[in-house]
Amino acid sequence: MTTAFPMSFAQQRLCFLHRMDPTGAAHATVRCHRVAGPLDLRALREALDALVARHEPLRTVFPLGTQQHLSPQGQAHVHVVDVATEAEALRHAQAEAARPFDVEHGPLLRLTVLRLEPGTHFLVFALHLLAADGASLQVFSEDLALAYRAAVLGEPTGLAELPVQYVDWTAWQREQLTASRRESLSRWWRERLAGVPLILDLVTPRPALGRGRRAHRVLPAALARSVHALASAERQTVFTVLAAACGLVLGQRAGRERVLLGLAVANRDLPEVERVLGFFVNTVALEVDLRGDPDFRQLLARVAASRADAYAHKDLPFEQLVADLSPPRDPTRSPVVQVNFAHHPPHTAGALALHGCEATELSLDLPSAKFELTLRVEERSDGLFTVWAEFDESLFDLAFIEGLLADYEEVLRTVSPTARATSLRPPPSATQARLARIFADVLKVASVDPYDDFFRLGGHSLQLIEIAARVRTELGRDLGVRELYQHPTVAGAAALLTRPGASR
Repeated sequence: MTTAFPMSFAQQRLCFLHRMDPTGAAHATVRCHRVAGPLDLRALREALDALVARHEPLRTVFPLGTQQHLSPQGQAHVHVVDVATEAEALRHAQAEAARPFDVEHGPLLRLTVLRLEPGTHFLVFALHLLAADGASLQVFSEDLALAYRAAVLGEPTGLAELPVQYVDWTAWQREQLTASRRESLSRWWRERLAGVPLILDLVTPRPALGRGRRAHRVLPAALARSVHALASAERQTVFTVLAAACGLVLGQRAGRERVLLGLAVANRDLPEVERVLGFFVNTVALEVDLRGDPDFRQLLARVAASRADAYAHKDLPFEQLVADLSPPRDPTRSPVVQVNFAHHPPHTAGALALHGCEATELSLDLPSAKFELTLRVEERSDGLFTVWAEFDESLFDLAFIEGLLADYEEVLRTVSPTARATSLRPPPSATQARLARIFADVLKVASVDPYDDFFRLGGHSLQLIEIAARVRTELGRDLGVRELYQHPTVAGAAALLTRPGASR
């Protein structure tokens, strides 16, 4: 027997997005861990069953409509597969990442155990966002560590009873967001975003097909320390420094003075929900305002103020904001914000810890992209920063993303409080300088910026043949017309020429 409860506003939007997603897997978190040591599968099943009993969203389903159906009891879904090699294990893991979720019948939590040998396993956790958002992953990992240790040792888990469940918070949210409160929040956001472009085109517009891919760049410990030192000296948060630099790089790439970043707000202000699993998160828009060529100190102050304002008005559901702003509807583009940004301080990314074992997370390719581009900075326990880019490869290719990450590192490396925004642009490479001269000659203009779009400067398709011919003659390199069409900037063409394996 199940019990029906209203969905939260965020769940309603996510159910819609899930049903629009042809893969059925875009709105989930899939993580793969190599586990070395004496993994106790009986204890692991027992621990997961304890979590399913503890957290109602893990035994909830979402039939077509506006309600979620909660089962009073449930068991974890664990599938064990024996594999002969690590390569075979990773193929299974990648297939699991692409396996669709049936939100109408469940389960929303799946664990696949790939057993290579007695002391080596690969654990693939697949968890739909309807049951657990990003902040919930840390709770899930910590609860699992305690429950697994208890099961191995035959002890009580020590987990305190939860004071509330997600459906209680959903009811509270609906009570708080009265019609007058909703209208007040909507009015503020409409006024705040008036005049801000709601589409950020980092490349020539093309249909976004949702094909997911992931890339990353590791920033050295010295750079991480300098970011912390800058934040401390300017009395700002590390997030503010990282977000300001991100907005600066994106603004340079897109030729925009006002950039909107999507931020996921945890919505866990109430202490009662700190240890509760669920989809609490809401998206807010953070403006990075580059008008007037501010120095970085001024930019930090602007970003900090923008974030404080956004958080003060975070209770308007994002889907309501989209409806109120009424941007041009394009099912292939993310509305209002196309780039999402996140910062994970140490020990907040949901690292797996199992008693008596050593777990190492492995990166999986994404079957589909939740957003056009997500940039996420993860602070590691070894003092390094890992900058992750999750992107729609039908919009961006790997060369573009790698260039973007390199520019981000360069800005963080060279930034100072008094540096003007325009001075923080990475200097053009020798290849970019030669390409810029060719682009300018063909377009018959005085100069071309590395990120100026060839077509927006008045270029047409046939002139790309002239550029390709001059690149072959003057640089001794082959650059296809199709590639130029897809990457119609000096920076994009330079990235293609300098990538490993580029034709000579």
